[in-house]
Amino acid sequence: MFRIEYLKLKGHPQLGDIDLLLSEANEIKNVIKPYTSVIIGPNGTGKSFILRTIAEIFRQFKEFSRTDQKEFNLPFDIHLRYQYYHNTYEIVTRKLKVLDKNKRREYLFYKNRPEEKIFFDSKGFEIITGFESLSNELEYPEKVLVNSILHTDRFVYKDTKPDDFYQYLGARSTSSSTSTKSSVKRTIKHLFNASNESIDFDGSLKELLIFLGFEESFKVEYTTKINKLFFANTLKVEDFKKYFEEWWDEKFTFTNRKKENPLWSIPYYNNNFKENESLTVELVAYLNKISADNRYLQHKAKSSSKILSIDLFSNNISAYDLKMIGHLENLDIINLNGIKVQKSISNLSINEISSGEYHLLISLIGMFANISDNSLILIDEPEISLHPNWQMKYVSFLKKVFSKFSSCHFILTTHSHFLVSDLEGDSSSVTALSRNNENGQLGAKLLEGQDTFGWSAEEVLYNVFKLKTVRNYYLEADLTDLLGLISENSKEKTQIEKLLETIKAIDISSNDPLNAVIEEANAYLKTI
Repeated sequence: MFRIEYLKLKGHPQLGDIDLLLSEANEIKNVIKPYTSVIIGPNGTGKSFILRTIAEIFRQFKEFSRTDQKEFNLPFDIHLRYQYYHNTYEIVTRKLKVLDKNKRREYLFYKNRPEEKIFFDSKGFEIITGFESLSNELEYPEKVLVNSILHTDRFVYKDTKPDDFYQYLGARSTSSSTSTKSSVKRTIKHLFNASNESIDFDGSLKELLIFLGFEESFKVEYTTKINKLFFANTLKVEDFKKYFEEWWDEKFTFTNRKKENPLWSIPYYNNNFKENESLTVELVAYLNKISADNRYLQHKAKSSSKILSIDLFSNNISAYDLKMIGHLENLDIINLNGIKVQKSISNLSINEISSGEYHLLISLIGMFANISDNSLILIDEPEISLHPNWQMKYVSFLKKVFSKFSSCHFILTTHSHFLVSDLEGDSSSVTALSRNNENGQLGAKLLEGQDTFGWSAEEVLYNVFKLKTVRNYYLEADLTDLLGLISENSKEKTQIEKLLETIKAIDISSNDPLNAVIEEANAYLKTI
């Protein structure tokens, strides 16, 4: 069971000094469902930077534990405390050294240190307490998954492999660009890897399709290339090898490729097939098999090409098929045509569905394919492009499809009051960010004891986001109670202060009539 308790930052370039509580103490050992921490706050309060910072801390210290590297690219001080089953671990900045004009932070590592043993020296760094641990004795989450549909997400981009600790599942195809085709190709890679390794993946994918209103159909389609050679059911091993080693030979005049124009797939051929006779024989036999079997290939309308269709829910498709198809794509023998889903009687390309459907499908497939027990999953503003009906069900759906991963911790940022109304009290928390208008300092408050599950939009906006809407029932009720107590000359000072505190916490403009009510209530309190 992995859970982050809190993170304290000092001198962060974007966040400054901030204390973030991310789990309620009485819920932290709850392992019935995955734990969801939701971070809310106005624009400009650094929600995305918080997720990036959490990801970077774990990514860099995990790399440190593997390689014993000495340098960290963390230009701020930290105090991170988290649970891993029965153990509590901490990473704390100890001091800042200046070596060769470069600043380098040193860190202390603790295991099972009681809360009452935490204190600081005069410079704000932790004092040694006797609970120190070696860095290689710390346990880390099994994986860190980062997810965002934004093209400008804050996460560090990595072209990750299935076994990597840090999994970038965002929209970018490089560190600085996005591409729909690259995103779809990465999704297919996730699909094939997961289908090979996870017996639960098909069930999760079917639940996602049902959630989105699609039929239980999911196909990956490819267009075949150079049919005369590879898809004539007459391919020989020597011709296969000759094509990749002597592509300019007159035997391949139909490709119209000169010697000075080599195949881009040659490096893949050289690395995987040139010295591997058995794999070459296997792939040639596989090409001849699918060329002779009309369950795999269909003619493409008004073209000499054919369509290779892979139905992930078909009993005819095995892990071996997916492995061979991966080789064919990397050798440029087939070219990705797209993903097909079905809604009612319509067969749709993934590029033809709505942006909300597309983003939810792409992002969740990445999570399905890469999640494992004790993972940390960071999701930035998942509500973007989603209909309010899906926003209201998003967290419940996460908890349902990832119910077998109850040891995981999901941390989400959001502006959606609908999403907050979907949080179950015993396995979720809300941390609200705010910025002091006078000094610009960020603040964070864990809304302890608030079970927002099933709340109306008005109730969440008023009591969680601290916003008033026109004729908000909950605001009207509090105002009625407050003005009633004042008119009755009530001596219930505590009750009046509580109502006044709630009303003052909401976002009120300088010319709002509510200011007059607040002034009247303040004046009345002075008379009690």
